[in-house]
Amino acid sequence: REYEERRGRVHQDDELWEPWSAAFVEWYVVERVGPGGVPPALVTAREMRDAGDARADLVTSLVTSHRSLFEVTAMKPGRIEVIDLLGGAELHVVEQRALHGVEVGDVAELRLVGARGEVRFGRTFVYHPKAARNAIVERSRAMLAKGSSRRDVIDQIAQLRVQVTRYRHMAPSRVYELGSRIMG
Repeated sequence: REYEERRGRVHQDDELWEPWSAAFVEWYVVERVGPGGVPPALVTAREMRDAGDARADLVTSLVTSHRSLFEVTAMKPGRIEVIDLLGGAELHVVEQRALHGVEVGDVAELRLVGARGEVRFGRTFVYHPKAARNAIVERSRAMLAKGSSRRDVIDQIAQLRVQVTRYRHMAPSRVYELGSRIMG
């Protein structure tokens, strides 16, 4: 319920169901603060470290990962270049898989994980319409200027992505421009 309140509700027959489900699992394990005051991944990393498990650092890298809105700026064999639309950082992501359907100019909510000297993608890939890029950037900058947290910005943009599927009669960029005025 907490996740849906922040990001919008997606149903099993929605086109966003798979990426939304992956994003939920990441959020639940990496970001959601549990009863102990820390995310489950951090609890697990501590337990692994106490047990002498060398993989504890990999789990810790999830907790220190970076979730944001990114634009794909270049694609090279084994490497994808992205720019953080909220902070401006340009990053090079190691990616050996062929990302079918991904193109330069795509805008997506991504989690980047730094481990063993490399930056890699997490499981979350929530794509936003390319045509809405400018509206997304404008809305994000306005929210940040008013003191919203990066997490709040990302989650509101995610809510608008859900609305794009509901307002098919409207240009996607217009949905992002209207923002909270169309979210009930």
